[in-house]
Amino acid sequence: MAEAKVTFTTNDVWDDGKRIHAVGRLTVAPAADTYVTGGNAFNVLSGTVDGAGLGMPLPVVQQQPIWMNAVGNAYFGTYLPATQKMKFTAIVGGAEVAAGAVPAPLSGDTINAYFIFKKF
Repeated sequence: MAEAKVTFTTNDVWDDGKRIHAVGRLTVAPAADTYVTGGNAFNVLSGTVDGAGLGMPLPVVQQQPIWMNAVGNAYFGTYLPATQKMKFTAIVGGAEVAAGAVPAPLSGDTINAYFIFKKF
């Protein structure tokens, strides 16, 4: 089994003059793949799908996000920029997803995400 792919699909992207904001959904590949303790590899710059119809990569974004929030019905995500990993934790109980097959509630969760990037 391979490490489960984490994907960010944009719903909306805008420029406030100083920063680029991107909102959308995070998805985790289903149980045929695995979750790794400490988070699965995720580079938001290359792991983003253009669901907003803007053309990718994100406009004028050249580095990892300066802030993010990702919350679903059962899990929340924490982006670790130093390792470029997305770590998922259960909302109830606060435990990180166990290493092994991706649990169905994680791959089926609707995880809304909001990233903010410095504008260059």
